[in-house]
Order: sequence, then structure tokens, then C-alpha cells
Amino acid sequence: MCVLRLILLLVLASFSYGLSDLEPRIVNGTTVDIARHPYMVSLRYRRNAESSYMHECAGIIYNEWSIVTAAQCLHNLQEGTKILAVVGANTRNASDGIVYPVANWTYHSDFDYYTADYDIGVVLLDTALNFTRSNVKAIGLRAERPATGRLATVAGWGYREEGSQNSYYLEQVQVPIVSMEQCTNIYGVGEVTDRMVCAGDVTNGGKDACQGDTGGPLVIDDQLVGLVSWGRGCGRVGYPTVYTFVTSLKSWIDETLAAAGAL
Repeated sequence: MCVLRLILLLVLASFSYGLSDLEPRIVNGTTVDIARHPYMVSLRYRRNAESSYMHECAGIIYNEWSIVTAAQCLHNLQEGTKILAVVGANTRNASDGIVYPVANWTYHSDFDYYTADYDIGVVLLDTALNFTRSNVKAIGLRAERPATGRLATVAGWGYREEGSQNSYYLEQVQVPIVSMEQCTNIYGVGEVTDRMVCAGDVTNGGKDACQGDTGGPLVIDDQLVGLVSWGRGCGRVGYPTVYTFVTSLKSWIDETLAAAGAL
């Protein structure tokens, strides 16, 4: 589930997640069936010609033709990279899901790798998703910014703890929404923008997204609030995770899909 400014990234590189290490897992969560999060997607590709297809980021089903994810998941991919979108999967790299080849992808032109602002991308599929299956569904967006303290759920296949190993099974955990004012005080003026929302137990820590969860969902009442983007460490006291506030970028998503004939 991460960068600040370039100078801060260099200082924190050894323990931050997201942009510096595209392998974010849920910290102190519980195993959950994909039927609870039927909109989740495992995005997989080969790191080199000899490797197998591995989970690199999560994504969220937006409609039958498209998946939204963090821009950082797509930023450094070479043209022609073959991405597989695996839906309906409980496990990270096994074959229990349904594989859909990706036709194309793009990310916001204002995305900044070093600030993680505008951290949103769209993945377009070769064929439409089959929504007749109970564990494959799109998710709607939460229109308003959630209230401070409201519990939200984050899910993913990322690390169970900072510096650990990735989870084999899908996990989830609940985290409270953190106010923009508090999040700005923690990370610094200008680091947390209107395109972001923060969540985490600042007082006690211990529950969080982590490496391998990037692009995954922050959900309230079965509506998508955010995508795992960046943070300092995993579950650290005093440091919430910062998520892309998806509704703030909905117009870009819809315009991108309309231009591709996928809306």
C-alpha cells in the first residue's frame, strides 16, 4: 500500500511502500473469501522473460471492460508488457481465479511519481467480464469524503507486516478514516492533496495495508473510497496510509473510458 517528496523518499526508502516497492499485504488482518470483495483483481505480469506471471498490484473492477488501479502500478511498465487481470481469485499467484488478458492501459497525465499525486490508472480488457458469476462484480464509488473516524475496510494480498512476506490468501482489515488536517500535520504541508484520503490507527498502529496491497480498495458500505497509494512503513504508530480518493478523479476515469469506447 508510497512516497513523499523525492528527498523524503530517499530518506524513507528502506521502510516505505507503494512507489518504492510495488509489492504491498494487509497487516494484522483476517483471511476473507473473494466473494466479500468480488470487485478485486490481481494484476500480474512477468518481471523478465524467464519469470512466471506474478501478482504485482491489485485493481478494482469499474465496469465490464475496465479496472482502476494506482498509476504507480503502470508507470514503469515497458510498452508491450503483457498484463493478466485475474478476477474471482482467493490466492495470490495460484490458478483459482479467471484470467482476462489486458488490451491496453493508461494513467493520469498529471501523475507524479515522487509526490504520488493523481495516482490513478485504468486497465482495459480484451474481453468483457462475466458478471453472472457471484464473485465477479463492479463496485460503485462513494460520492462524498468519509467522516473522520469512520471505519473503512482495506483488502489485499500484500505483506502481513513490514519487511515480511506476501500473503498467499486474500486478507482484510478495518482502519479508521484520518482527517486531512491530521494527515497533513503528520506528512507535511503540500504532501496530502485533495486527490488523497488517509486512514489508519494513528494512536495504536498495528493494522494497515502494506507492500503488495498497492492499487487495492478502501471501502465503506460496499462503496469504493480509495486505492492504496503510499505511507510510511506498515502499521506504524503515528503514520496512516494515504489512499487515492477515487471520486475526486472520476471525471478523468469516465473521460478516458469514453474515449476508448469502454464506458
